[in-house]
Amino acid sequence: MRRLATGAIAFSAAVFAANYILPLGSLLICAAVMAALGALLLLSRRRWLRGVEIAMFAAALGLTVFALHARRTAIPARELDGQTVTIDATLLDYPDVYSGYCRAEIRLGGELPHLKALLYDNKMQLAGAEPGQKLTLTARLRAADTRYGKDYDYYNAKGIYLTASSKSDIVLTDGGFSFSTLPARARRGVAALTKAIFPADTSGFMRSVMLGDKSTLYDNTALYLALSRSGFMHVAAVSGMHVSFLVGFLQYILGRTRRSSLLCIALIWCFVAMTGAGPSAVRAGFMQSMLLIAPVLRRENDPATSLSTVLALVLLQNPHAAASVSLQLSFGAMAGILCFGGRISALMSSLVRSDRVRRVLRYPLGAASVSLAVMVVTVPITAIHFGSISVLSPLMNIAALWAVSLCFCGGFASCALALIWRPLGVWAAWLVSWAARYIAAAAKLVSSVPFAVLYFDNEMAVWWLVLTYALVLVAVFTRAGAAYKLFCPAAFSAAALAVMLVSAKFYYSHGPGTIAVLDVGQGQSIAVMSGDSTVMIDCGGGAKQQRAGETAGAYLLSRGRDRIDALVLTHLHSDHANGVQMLMEMVDVDTLYLPIEPNDDDGLLEPILTSAAAHGTTVVYISADTGVDFGNINLTLYAPAEAGDANERCIMCLASIGDYDMLVTGDAPAAAEREFITAHPLHDAELFIAGHHGSKYSNSVELIESIGAHTAVISVGYNSYGHPTQQTLERLSYFGYNIYRTDLNGSVEIRTG
Repeated sequence: MRRLATGAIAFSAAVFAANYILPLGSLLICAAVMAALGALLLLSRRRWLRGVEIAMFAAALGLTVFALHARRTAIPARELDGQTVTIDATLLDYPDVYSGYCRAEIRLGGELPHLKALLYDNKMQLAGAEPGQKLTLTARLRAADTRYGKDYDYYNAKGIYLTASSKSDIVLTDGGFSFSTLPARARRGVAALTKAIFPADTSGFMRSVMLGDKSTLYDNTALYLALSRSGFMHVAAVSGMHVSFLVGFLQYILGRTRRSSLLCIALIWCFVAMTGAGPSAVRAGFMQSMLLIAPVLRRENDPATSLSTVLALVLLQNPHAAASVSLQLSFGAMAGILCFGGRISALMSSLVRSDRVRRVLRYPLGAASVSLAVMVVTVPITAIHFGSISVLSPLMNIAALWAVSLCFCGGFASCALALIWRPLGVWAAWLVSWAARYIAAAAKLVSSVPFAVLYFDNEMAVWWLVLTYALVLVAVFTRAGAAYKLFCPAAFSAAALAVMLVSAKFYYSHGPGTIAVLDVGQGQSIAVMSGDSTVMIDCGGGAKQQRAGETAGAYLLSRGRDRIDALVLTHLHSDHANGVQMLMEMVDVDTLYLPIEPNDDDGLLEPILTSAAAHGTTVVYISADTGVDFGNINLTLYAPAEAGDANERCIMCLASIGDYDMLVTGDAPAAAEREFITAHPLHDAELFIAGHHGSKYSNSVELIESIGAHTAVISVGYNSYGHPTQQTLERLSYFGYNIYRTDLNGSVEIRTG
């Protein structure tokens, strides 16, 4: 069994290396070298080399599998990048319907490679379509690994290699019945039933717990943020915890027999399929299946071998899944429990000398031990991928894991009862809802604790994390008592954290002024900081779910700023304002500036005003040129035009930190720019935020020349508009501007001192 684990680990390590380190063209060469080395080692008769031989051959196999898989999937996808072709495809799931467009997962057919793709339908023709239907259309294809102007492995990790934008009418035909569509139909049915029987304030959360559907949480900004900040968002992703709840619930009903074990395994995989068969769900399904089948086969289950074997099997099916964050977190969490869970549990138990007290504290000590063991491995992964960690997640797990199990099991039980007799299901759902409300209340309470979340936009936070792990390692390998090993690293880490937070706040409060154009995709969000004053200009992005607000809030909090003096919205298009609600949940906003009588094409005004009222934010409408001062920051807000669309009627803004000036024109078109410079002759500015994300219809020659700036920043992300256009780039270059782009450079931070 240990040799199997050795081979599985080597195979997986090679696949991870192929994903993150080795060039694709070198994989087969590296595989041949490793296989040759393994063959040479076979000539040796030393038994201790057998593990090395297995590792060499397994690594060679891993590299070969990745190379062959890429030649079958990613490489053909790149060859189709940019082509407009007629495609025949099959709809794999129910389309996601958004405001103004649909998105559907399809599988290409016909003469094209039979790859999975995401189809974007801007005409809403797919609304109401069902899995299994056949589609015929003309579409523009893009490789899914190059989104947002950079390498992007999210979709490849999910087995999706192309995106398609419809360029014609979509012809839909019935594809007939297929067993492959049953999981999607079951998921849709459970989601609809959950929405019908649970109260409105809990139905979204229940769907996320039961089905791993986090999209329902994004509509509840406060709850989403509370779960995220408290480190409890994992309850909305199907993992080993959910599968364990399911197995426990089934064994409670069916008993612990061989027949019930086999039935549990079948139901586990039905559940995994229904929830989308993500990497974490598949891992949990395999692990629980092995645990259940071992007694049936009269074999002892070896968790380490099982875990490594499952990882190898998942990567064998899709080697690109190594880049999946959910896979890394899921396997990392399990590895943390296996490697450190027992030691941490023994350490914490040794601190309680009384057997009676130990029995009373069994649950909280166990929950805390498991949470800490998980954190040992997952904290670096979380910090790298999400830029933040929740330091209070063990506390949240102690407080609410029992309620999650009640929600999960009670949710499915309520749905089953509703199918038998609807009033009975509704009554059961009402009872279960109180557990969901408890979780929401606990998450909001924990997330409200100061410094509950550490953000790694601050470089000093990275060094603090490295120091903490160094202290833990020193404690582990030091011969000392349990109290010393536990409390000394904690004390030193806490002291270092306090020093870091104070230093960060002092530096950004007393250092040079800072202007940060944040990377929010196809949108705009600008932070201006000087002394204790903070101003935000716009807060919106191309991604859904108010990610721009989360990005802006995380950036400010990492700089020790939990308050914004002024938030200026140039206009109310989603790419400039869809993150406002999330931002207000994360930091206090004193004053919100809006254009007088704003065009509300995207329906954002009412929710923004509601959020402002809830948080005590003063709303000021700009109808005339207005100058306001916030410490060393001076804002000149220029009155919007009296007529035109939202772009034409946006607020233009001159932000100054001392003698350093920045001009923001929003999405104003060239005609509005010319009227502006005629009415408001500007002295030379140092920084220009290119208008309308670098559109050729903005950024007129007259404006660029009159500003006389030496630096231009284009806030832009992946888009289908061609932003930034070549005309804009050439104009800026002609007048000697240094050009920075958020899609290529990430967030751009400028120090004014």
